Amino acid sequence: QKAALYKPAGSREGIGNVEWIKWGKDGPSATNIEDGSHGLRIVRYFEGPAAAVMKHLNPSGVAVGHNGQNLSSVYVSARDADPRAAFGSVVTFNHQVDKRTAEELSKTFVEVVYAPDFERSAVTILNGKKDIRLGKVRNLVADPTHPDIVVLDDGSLIFEDSYSTRLRSEEDLKQLSVATRRLPTDAEYTAMLHSWWTACEVRSNAVVFWKDGVSLAIGTGQQDRIGAIEACIGKAHRYGHDLKGSVMASDGFLPKMDNVEAVARERVSAIIQPGGSVEDPELVKACDEHRISMVLTGERSFRHF
Repeated sequence: QKAALYKPAGSREGIGNVEWIKWGKDGPSATNIEDGSHGLRIVRYFEGPAAAVMKHLNPSGVAVGHNGQNLSSVYVSARDADPRAAFGSVVTFNHQVDKRTAEELSKTFVEVVYAPDFERSAVTILNGKKDIRLGKVRNLVADPTHPDIVVLDDGSLIFEDSYSTRLRSEEDLKQLSVATRRLPTDAEYTAMLHSWWTACEVRSNAVVFWKDGVSLAIGTGQQDRIGAIEACIGKAHRYGHDLKGSVMASDGFLPKMDNVEAVARERVSAIIQPGGSVEDPELVKACDEHRISMVLTGERSFRHF
């Protein structure tokens, strides 16, 4: 399929202003561009070094610097969160790619790397990978002001307000309702914020398990909430990720008790979710029984792309 990329007149930020410093064999595909756009939406939230490994518009792994991690270690954490899905991925960064990160990128098959900049030594290393594309995006998009546009089969158009979460800091989280008796710890608040940012950019129904600066598993595009949770748990077990003490973010409310029961069996310590289910009182009671802390965002972050 042929494709073309058009940017808004006068735009100076975002994927439309990418500077290709390595074109690869055939240049980027439409999916490569979309993956980059969605991945950059994720890493833009983070101040510390962050990486998002993207496949088919959804992240397979996201990580941010934890306890002084450098960008190379952050990338390895994101890649190894789901190493099978990372094969043939698009990777986005919010910091300049350095030599050590380029060396790690060279170890597996990566289609495209987007970053604000690349060290000269990094470009030299990545030039050794014939097919990889390197795109420099200096200015990440802030909250979109334009509507999301969907083109239907008959050419009809749907215009919808673009969603961006209002939760931008741990202080924002601490203003929210804690539904359970046990309050989150500072570490849990941090993990809640990072998992929520990630869940906001995953196709619904979306669930993210997060601990120590990295997504342990991401459930994407499931038609039922428990299915997304079960998919996450299965991925985590497959790759040896221990969910004990992790935080779970859900982009929509938890509709039934089996959602909490599945999480409790994994000894997850905290949940962040919109709330609003008729089952909320029973879910809160179950969380209290398992000493799971639960924060209600009051906003749903459904994404249907």
